[in-house]
Amino acid sequence: MHTRVSWAELPDQVRRLIEHETGPFAAGMHMPSGSNCLLALAMTTEGGDRYFLKGVPDTARAVRTQTLEALVNPYIRDLSAPLKFHVAAAGWDVLGFRYLAEHRHADLRPGSPDLDLIANLLGRLAAVSPPEGLALRTMSDRYANYAGDHADLLDGATIAHTDMQAHNILIGSTARLVDWAWPTLAAAWVDTAFLALHMIRAGHHPKDAERWAETVPTYATAADEAVSTLVAGNVAVWDEIASADPKPWKLDVFDAARRWAHHRGL
Repeated sequence: MHTRVSWAELPDQVRRLIEHETGPFAAGMHMPSGSNCLLALAMTTEGGDRYFLKGVPDTARAVRTQTLEALVNPYIRDLSAPLKFHVAAAGWDVLGFRYLAEHRHADLRPGSPDLDLIANLLGRLAAVSPPEGLALRTMSDRYANYAGDHADLLDGATIAHTDMQAHNILIGSTARLVDWAWPTLAAAWVDTAFLALHMIRAGHHPKDAERWAETVPTYATAADEAVSTLVAGNVAVWDEIASADPKPWKLDVFDAARRWAHHRGL
């Protein structure tokens, strides 16, 4: 994880623009999760309102992911954290979300009661219509180098999150999915399969993760060949990721991907 940037380290112009949206800053708390942003701050205003600030330096790749997240938010805001403002100035791009108080990161381990809430979230997400006029990458484009000629089996007309790690799922009275940096047009079952991968990482046997996934209707009706295509593709994806940056958590996901592929005889 990158070193976090504090409120005081932001340029004056950026702080003024944020306070124009929120009211005067009173306190901030760094958030520990998330590796793709330098600013990850829970902000409290003098009026007692709370926001989550997610900010990146003004580089083309970082700003593109922030812009996509802002454009997708109106379609999934009831399943995520509502975006309140988006400011860009002085070499920074900052998204301001409503802070989800009384929420915690999901527990994906065997026996977790969070899994029922997550299954409900996945069912609701599969029913969301894709944004009109917004060019999102497709799964076949993203997985062309990993799934080969079968990558088109992953395509569909659903907005997929594609990064279903526990720290991107917040649990309160319902489950919410945050950090939409890589929204993708995909088959409706794809996010459930990505969640199953991280369940295996969290201790589930692949057979049990698949059995749970089949409680989500879109996954239960997915073609076996299509699921196997994603499972095999994930091995190649995480091999590449872990080889380039062998952090323990990335190696853990790679191991989970291999165990799932072995279970399916791939």
